[in-house]
Amino acid sequence: MPVISSIFLVAALVFAVVIGPQTRPWTWGPVMAALGIAVLAALPVLWKRGKGSNDFGLLALGTLTAAWFGWRAWLSPVAELGQADLLLVAGAVGAFVSIRAIAGHSPAERILSWGIALLLLANVVVIGKQILDPSFSPVFRARAAPHMISGFFAHYNETANYLIASSVLVGAAALFGRHALPTRILWLLIAIAGLAGVWFTRSRGGIFGAAVACGVFAVIALMIGKRRGSRWFAPALIAIPVIGLGLGAFLVMGWQEAQEFRQAGTGIDDLLDNDCRLYLLGIALSCIGLHPLAGGGSRSFSWECLRLMDGKAHGDIITHKPELVHNELVQAATDYGLLGAGLLIALLGALALAAVLRILFEEPVKERDARDAWRLGALAALAGMFVQSSFSFVFHLMPGILLLGICLGQMSRSTAVAPNSQTLGSPILLCLAAIASAVLLFPAGWKGIQVTRILWPTYFSKQPATSAEARIDALTEAIQLWPQSTLYQDRAFIFQTLATVTEGPGNDESAEQAIDDYQKASRLNPYDPGPAINRANLLSQVKRDAEAEEWFAKTIQLQGGMEAGFRGHFSLALHLFHKGLRLFHSENADSALDATEGAAIHIEEAVKQTPPWVVNVSGRDSRISIHESLGTLREAAGDREGALQAYDFACTIPTGNRAHYRAGVLVGKMAVEAWSQRRPSEALKHFIEARRRIAQAGNQLPLGVPPSQSAEYVAYLDRTIAFLKGAKVEPMK
Repeated sequence: MPVISSIFLVAALVFAVVIGPQTRPWTWGPVMAALGIAVLAALPVLWKRGKGSNDFGLLALGTLTAAWFGWRAWLSPVAELGQADLLLVAGAVGAFVSIRAIAGHSPAERILSWGIALLLLANVVVIGKQILDPSFSPVFRARAAPHMISGFFAHYNETANYLIASSVLVGAAALFGRHALPTRILWLLIAIAGLAGVWFTRSRGGIFGAAVACGVFAVIALMIGKRRGSRWFAPALIAIPVIGLGLGAFLVMGWQEAQEFRQAGTGIDDLLDNDCRLYLLGIALSCIGLHPLAGGGSRSFSWECLRLMDGKAHGDIITHKPELVHNELVQAATDYGLLGAGLLIALLGALALAAVLRILFEEPVKERDARDAWRLGALAALAGMFVQSSFSFVFHLMPGILLLGICLGQMSRSTAVAPNSQTLGSPILLCLAAIASAVLLFPAGWKGIQVTRILWPTYFSKQPATSAEARIDALTEAIQLWPQSTLYQDRAFIFQTLATVTEGPGNDESAEQAIDDYQKASRLNPYDPGPAINRANLLSQVKRDAEAEEWFAKTIQLQGGMEAGFRGHFSLALHLFHKGLRLFHSENADSALDATEGAAIHIEEAVKQTPPWVVNVSGRDSRISIHESLGTLREAAGDREGALQAYDFACTIPTGNRAHYRAGVLVGKMAVEAWSQRRPSEALKHFIEARRRIAQAGNQLPLGVPPSQSAEYVAYLDRTIAFLKGAKVEPMK
């Protein structure tokens, strides 16, 4: 049974690296199915061997930690996000219990070591090909950052994390494992190549993590050499300064290379000047303050951060919704509270301390086994991953979570003792954990396999399904199996696109289907402003004004200070602007003016909360048009002073000079009125002002005003001014 468990644990890791290195939980289907089989195969071994273990305290702490995270995920305000985190917990627990079954069984250990080594080698080969051809993607249609080296992964940070952990695990097996010399040499070369791959990812957190992992590896290796009385211990001890200098050089040169590759400057100030992550950490600390003990639930940071955003403070940097904190420990405290983060720190610290103490003081065994190699690799790998997790969310993907479970299982390996009544707790806890993990993994794994098969051509295939009908059919079938807010949004987007390119009844039908899908997405994740703003815009498009304004208001509430990302105020301003135009043309001037007044308020709120570079040319033109239209409607309502204020404000906007023409025409009307009422001095004053404003407009004329009309009006003003001055009229002061 340990062999079966090892085979399927390796299979799970392969599927996680090749197919499932992403946050979409349905892509983890093959991973969860293979891991579920590994867990079931481990059950009888766990019960049999557990009676001889003496680590009940550590297992109890681990069980408590997993139970807390699982319970809080189960109660998460957004069920699908809680389910994703619950599956990650099940993945870590499954890998842990599988390792406990594999430990001490030589064939199973050998299969696991060869599996990790060969998978690492495959990644190194892919990285080599990407160095020659950066656009190469071995499995998926494209990668998130095609100019960066990422191996099988979509993003370079996850690649670096995987390479760090796998390399030190393989390196430890090469140095202290029970294997033939050629095997050990091969594994050592693969481990070195894997660590070299971290350099080529240009991941600054990964390079830092690799340096820390190698440092921990060297220290633990010296501990093992000391305990064993190895002949190389003394020379290695003397070489510590050289090792330290080498790791320091690797770190500094790697950071400089990464900065140069990003064209970001190579100074230490440039390197540490990462305002985005600092802002995210600050916001996360504020989120923790909202519910310090229990946390806000799985991924609660993704919606709580929005209301804590400050458009002026953060808008220039954060223009997309931050789904996760770029720090796993802070993320744990945000989502699962200080209790959850405290339990996690206590568990990792206790396991690390136990492993170190066993390395230092464990009684020597008659036949050397793999426990030293496992503990060495696990401690170094955990150190490297934990360091990088301070800069990225590596444990929210299956490869990272499986490696975490593998490391914790290897670190917990204890010395066998004679069975007694005090050791019965360990097998009970391990078996309960295995059963709970399998119960979660198998149903989700089966659904995930089906959904992945259905959606593969839509999302990942290098020969994608291009027709809208095929993609809609695939998403519909997937939604029936595993309803997800993101799947509803993806289908709605296709319908929305069809609604903009088709004409006739099909247009309205596609729009209504998109509206319905966005509403279903909002029901599954009521804290996401994305489907709310899309639904509001579609309702505006089909002229369901009251519903649209309700959803715009909901978007503004949900987006908080994230106007730069969701444009709730901006979109509502456009809606009210177009609504005002419709009402004006239908001779409902008062309602048109009210709508346009609201548009002006919201467009200015959008500008206040949005970086200038986000308000592009189109947004600037919309802003000018709204204030220009407001002036026209105020003018039609007899509010000339208000109209001039609106025109004057529009003129202050870059490229808003065309509003000078509107203002000039209005002042010209005031001049004609003064002349007709026998007030020549006042009339001349207004005619001169009108001429000045028209000149300020230059070539920028309002829509519908041809240059010939402007030239004719200017000629009229010039003639009138000349006539009045010729009549010895003095302009009013």
